[in-house]
Amino acid sequence: MVGASSMGALRAADCFPAGAHGAGIIFRLFKQRVISAEDEVAVLYREEMPFPPLTEPLINMRIALRRATRKGLVGASEAEEIISAAQSLHYTMRTWPGAYQKAGRHLPSEMLDLLKAIDIKRADAVQAAIKVSKLREIEEGSLRPLNSPQLFGLSSDGRERVADGLSGADRQQIEVEFIEWLFCSGRAHSRLDNEIDWHSGELTVPTSSVWNILEGSGELEADLMRFNIFRRAVSEARRCGLRPGIEDLRQAERQLANAHRVGSWNELLTRKGRGSSYSKRLSIYRTQLALTKCLRRTFLFGPGQSTKPREVLLWHPK
Repeated sequence: MVGASSMGALRAADCFPAGAHGAGIIFRLFKQRVISAEDEVAVLYREEMPFPPLTEPLINMRIALRRATRKGLVGASEAEEIISAAQSLHYTMRTWPGAYQKAGRHLPSEMLDLLKAIDIKRADAVQAAIKVSKLREIEEGSLRPLNSPQLFGLSSDGRERVADGLSGADRQQIEVEFIEWLFCSGRAHSRLDNEIDWHSGELTVPTSSVWNILEGSGELEADLMRFNIFRRAVSEARRCGLRPGIEDLRQAERQLANAHRVGSWNELLTRKGRGSSYSKRLSIYRTQLALTKCLRRTFLFGPGQSTKPREVLLWHPK
């Protein structure tokens, strides 16, 4: 399976641990969890004439403004205001003129032409077509028949290596931290609710038993991938000397409340026992989660090279 550009990119990122192929910038952003919402790629179009779309996908707007910012055509603060305005619009109303108007900014016609010319979804779709073509090629440029079971190679010949959920670490090195992340992030839910004493915040069974439960759920690899990305993001934010702002903390609180299926951050702390060991861990996790949001915000529209994350340079124009 090859996915790119829109929902294909999102599904390829979700299924990457199972061997799915992805192509393009949008796939890489979903895979690295720089973006995660389906709203990023949604557009409105006429049923009888799907092309061109009537609205602008948010991911195109992000990257177009990022490139305009790097060229000095748009200020960083202006770009942030326009993206915030675009996010506040329903995807069926999201256009460049609408976002600029919502932000209280003037949009010159030449700037509109420049921004609309940057179509990452289209570019990624072309990359996906090229990738499929390359996957079909064999020696001397001939093609395998379409009905061949070896179209994409045998499992021992030509396939990508199986994803390593532990990212090279020993299980014992991350086991405790990983399980604590599962509970704090709200990803444990009903799978592990019976394995923790909510008053003390301590597990009622050994961590090895919890690990076995996770393996049986079929979601261990995906959770490990999310955990590793989260941990790397926190480390990178600290390396860059970032500090989360008030809005970063609020976003983290809203995300945690939703993940734990409660109405608010205060309600979450009350349910888990204010002052308890578990609520203290939740507060620490909230700060870490806010750091990752600060990193993403600074990464997209940061002030300069010094705070740019070193590992993933996905926003740089080709």
